[in-house]
Amino acid sequence: MTKLPTSLLRETALEAGFDLMGLGPARVPLQARQSLEKWIENGSHGEMAWLQRNRQVLVDPRLFLPGAQTVLSLALNYGRPREPLDGAQIARYAQGRDYHRSFKAKMKKFLPLLHKLGLKREEYRAGVDAVPLLERSLAEGAGIGFRAKSTGIIHPYVGPWLLLGELLLRGEAEPSIPPPGSCGTCTACLDACPTGALTQPGVLDARLCISYTTIELRGPIPPSLREAQGNWLFGCDICIEVCPYSSRQGARTDDPDLHTHPALETYDLLMILACDEEQWNRDWTGTAIRRARREGLRRNAAIVLGNLGREDAAPLLERALQDADAGLRTAAAYALGKIGMGRKALEKATQKEEDPHLRADLLASLEASIH
Repeated sequence: MTKLPTSLLRETALEAGFDLMGLGPARVPLQARQSLEKWIENGSHGEMAWLQRNRQVLVDPRLFLPGAQTVLSLALNYGRPREPLDGAQIARYAQGRDYHRSFKAKMKKFLPLLHKLGLKREEYRAGVDAVPLLERSLAEGAGIGFRAKSTGIIHPYVGPWLLLGELLLRGEAEPSIPPPGSCGTCTACLDACPTGALTQPGVLDARLCISYTTIELRGPIPPSLREAQGNWLFGCDICIEVCPYSSRQGARTDDPDLHTHPALETYDLLMILACDEEQWNRDWTGTAIRRARREGLRRNAAIVLGNLGREDAAPLLERALQDADAGLRTAAAYALGKIGMGRKALEKATQKEEDPHLRADLLASLEASIH
């Protein structure tokens, strides 16, 4: 097969609504493979067991698409102004429509071109975040940007607010020239991380990361991380917000799919804490926030209410002490202890709790409410 036409692919990417497109080899560099192995062996992936299950595919895209030669890496800029929800913060990528859907809809516009170039359906495969590919390594190899100390990808002109996806192709292409740029001596992201999740440049311990604990972690959030969560309800943007590249002119999006979802304009923290299954399915469908599940979002809301000192939340928090979900119970107890209310409800919940670890957690919250 002749080499894939770079200019035509780039033109199609821009017409589809992507901000960046790059081409590179469908392989993961040795250093990235070794880093992943070490990261998983250290347990830094937390409860994301799929990373361990798919580690072989992660380091070899050809297992995802046999015979893959080229990765066509795509990036969508999601930079937008901060829009707090009742004093809480939500990661910017999750404030609009679920980006997976938006990304996939745009990628479909590539299909006619791929067919025109002679690629059959079995000769290409698309991926968007949820598939087992080391997207950032592939994006770096395709010239989308450079790898940041925060572990993300930064384009020196567009900025760090990038959603990534890729098409693996059975066809050769001229590799894209990577743009100049690096973090240099800057350590702003490492210095700003409230939990110390960035243990060293380019290394993230997910178990300490607010994005992980508020989205991926099931059950209670560790007591040592609750106060540091601050007002983050879902995800965290701190390491990107403090990045000097974040202020670049290109780091803003006008993509309508990324505009604020109606649920975020309707709900406040108390409504989220009281949200039942019917409301969850009716109002939150089509958002990336569903990744946290209803129990997780309510748990997060309780912690944020405590960190904000919201005394008006006390009745709902007391009710949450009786919830079947352990994560929500401990979060509600923490919040009541933080705002110094609900002592009797905490005493009752502590006596009722059968799990010794959770009882100790509740007891600590009870003691906090007294002092």
